[in-house]
Amino acid sequence: MSNIKYNEIAEGFRLLCVNTDKFKTNFINIDLYAPIGADLPAQYVLTTLLAHTSGKYPTFKSFNSKVESLYGASLDWLISNYGDNIRLSFSMELPDDRFALYGETFSADAVDFMTDIILNPFCSDGKFDETAAAREIRFTLEDLEARKNDKRAYALSRLKQLMCRNEKYGVDSEWLENEVRALTPERLFEAYKNLLSEAQIVVTACGTLSEKMLVEKMSDFAKSIENRKLKELTSEFVTGANDIRYFNETMEMMNQSKLVIGLRSGMKNDTDNYYAYRIMTDVFGGGPYSRLFTNVREKLSLCYYCSARLVRQKGIIFVQSGIENENYQKALGEIFNQLSVMKNGEFTDEELESSKKALADAYCGVLDSPGGVCAFFASQCFADEIITGEEEAKALLGVTREDVIKCAQNTVIDSVYLLSGEGNGDE
Repeated sequence: MSNIKYNEIAEGFRLLCVNTDKFKTNFINIDLYAPIGADLPAQYVLTTLLAHTSGKYPTFKSFNSKVESLYGASLDWLISNYGDNIRLSFSMELPDDRFALYGETFSADAVDFMTDIILNPFCSDGKFDETAAAREIRFTLEDLEARKNDKRAYALSRLKQLMCRNEKYGVDSEWLENEVRALTPERLFEAYKNLLSEAQIVVTACGTLSEKMLVEKMSDFAKSIENRKLKELTSEFVTGANDIRYFNETMEMMNQSKLVIGLRSGMKNDTDNYYAYRIMTDVFGGGPYSRLFTNVREKLSLCYYCSARLVRQKGIIFVQSGIENENYQKALGEIFNQLSVMKNGEFTDEELESSKKALADAYCGVLDSPGGVCAFFASQCFADEIITGEEEAKALLGVTREDVIKCAQNTVIDSVYLLSGEGNGDE
């Protein structure tokens, strides 16, 4: 990247500018981080509410017309977990001013629009507009209901809930849905005020956007938020497990069942031997070279898919697999066996090198789009220092066989969840 500049705009408000003319578009991303708590149901609704209407543009038509007026810019939004915290993300990609047909400059207008939808929502007299609130509550409930139809995602969410029931990370989906249904315009406004007051705010920008302009506008953004009472962002890392817990549920679906296994890696924080754990997880169940893919899926044909991924902010490894009901014990036993292979260092040098090369290449490739650049650097928003994709790749390539074995030996199985099929239904 041509120039990477970090700015501390105010306490709990950070701006990272990546200045480059490599792309034909600019990208800006605003993230609000807050601890998972009682406001979570309202935050789900707020994410879409703020991204669909605003005080200046109170209807879908006026709101979307404004976005389109920015040379066909695209606005996106997302709510996701960041360990035991929640992240509300708002992002916009728009053409670089260099490519305007008549020499217009609209990037500053786009930044104003992004900050305005957060600072000036469609509300008055201490509550959100009732029609808009009711609509977004309905949309959120429909989205939560739709997630149940994605059996793979549903099984993973149920394991998270059961495995982490005593941690903020283990959100009860039924509680979430019931609380969303009970929301009022007044309660949404209260949660909105809490969010602005308590959230850590991170803004990431990539392209030719003026750093001076961004610093000025983000400084005004920060000053517009009164009575800031920042909440500390923490995540609980459980480093071990006692006996393996087994959970079984049934749901109407096709013959394929969903098997999800939760493992505690032994990580004490999100930097504890991270690169070694990343490689270990990938050799175990990452790409087509991994132990789970080549053995459980290909050689033994015990599943339709089988993969593992590491959640860095919790130190948890999730294994997900789609199996036939009758293959449950065999598939589970072979997954356990492959973890033992990792612990004993019986994986091949070829598997190790394939993993290191694949992950190193991926870290370099993520910088091929402005959105990828923003996502990459936003993931480091709370790190002590900012590192590049090349530096990440170098760290991964430096992981040794001994590092991987040690990480595997620290990893223990916590919970096993099986969602069994009965009758006909969607996959």
